[in-house]
Amino acid sequence: MNSYERVINVLMGRIGDIDRIPCVNTVSVATIDFMKATNAYWPESHKDPEKMAKLASAAHRICGLDNVSLPFDMLLEAEALGVKVEYPEGRYPYVKKFLAEPYEVRIPKDVVDAGRLPVVLRAIRILRREFEGKTPINVYLDPPFTCVSNYIVDIVKFFTLMRRNPDKAHEILKAVLSFFIDVAEAYEEAGANIITFHEMGATAVPPAYFDEFITPYLREIVKHLKTPTVLNVCGLAKPIIGKMVNVGCSAIAVDELTPIKHVREVVDSVKVNYPVIGNISSGKVLLPGPVNRIMEEVGKCIGDGVSMVSPGCDFHLETPIEHIKALVDAAVKYGSQR
Repeated sequence: MNSYERVINVLMGRIGDIDRIPCVNTVSVATIDFMKATNAYWPESHKDPEKMAKLASAAHRICGLDNVSLPFDMLLEAEALGVKVEYPEGRYPYVKKFLAEPYEVRIPKDVVDAGRLPVVLRAIRILRREFEGKTPINVYLDPPFTCVSNYIVDIVKFFTLMRRNPDKAHEILKAVLSFFIDVAEAYEEAGANIITFHEMGATAVPPAYFDEFITPYLREIVKHLKTPTVLNVCGLAKPIIGKMVNVGCSAIAVDELTPIKHVREVVDSVKVNYPVIGNISSGKVLLPGPVNRIMEEVGKCIGDGVSMVSPGCDFHLETPIEHIKALVDAAVKYGSQR
């Protein structure tokens, strides 16, 4: 069984048909070691489709990760909507200047020509030529709520707007929704096998806000897609696990702040055997190691009921290749014994 069959079977609810628990990363797989190995450094690989494809597939080629994943940052959509972005060498891009007001967003006429989206689309097609039917291509995007609240306007300003003028907050989210649908559909058409919604801001708001400002917009995007989808959040997700399942994605992914055993219990109370992805700490386990600790954490994660092993979030840039290899090796070892 190859990586594509393994991962897609899980996302389609056919976990009984796999040979072992897959090991994936549905967000950024970039590290400094992988940049060196592929000669695909930042910022060039943010803007060059060939280099993006090389870096996106490095963890799979070198360590055996069960997917490739792109792009490598959370600002692609915000930049396409008019935000100024800075690209430091070897570090994550950052917002150079927020929009003064959220209604200053510029909706592109055609997403295939907007910002860095053409780079990602070309990189997907490059990867598709090599990996179609063999290794799943995961493309992640920054959904409407997190994009607007974290990267288009200052987070305090948007949270204040949600509280004091929720109708205006919805007006802004509705205005950008078609853009995100178009982006997701473009990724799907280019050859993405999985689309991940990296909703980092979901745990920063009260659970009731999740229902009001996150769920309806994610559901609308999912409704337009045939491709399997993943809802990925960071932070303490205990209060919203059931809500995450009800968004309608093919799986949910959580970080180490939310124990897998708890996630599995809640998920099974909502939808039995629904896929759960997680949750080895990128900063506290994968980065420092050692290898035996990584192996132990993966074994525990699988024992607690995870459907696919993954880091809790992006690979830390300084993570050694041998630690990522240990992550995959542990998934092969313990995931075959379930």
